[in-house]
Amino acid sequence: MSDQLSLAQIKRAYHQAAKIVARYGDKYLPIFERLEKEYQSRKDKVKTLNRAIKIAGKHTGFEPTDL
Repeated sequence: MSDQLSLAQIKRAYHQAAKIVARYGDKYLPIFERLEKEYQSRKDKVKTLNRAIKIAGKHTGFEPTDL
């Protein structure tokens, strides 16, 4: 089992943190900010990975050793 949280889990925690900040104030803002950064970072990683896979699919004759 992986110790890493899924993107969906981070998204849920991010939304929960937003609700906590809205209800209890800015003392919880650092948690929200950390989750926001992690959520955006993971989304960016997924986009980059998908872009790489798409490019690789167009260039099926490419071998990493060709670099």
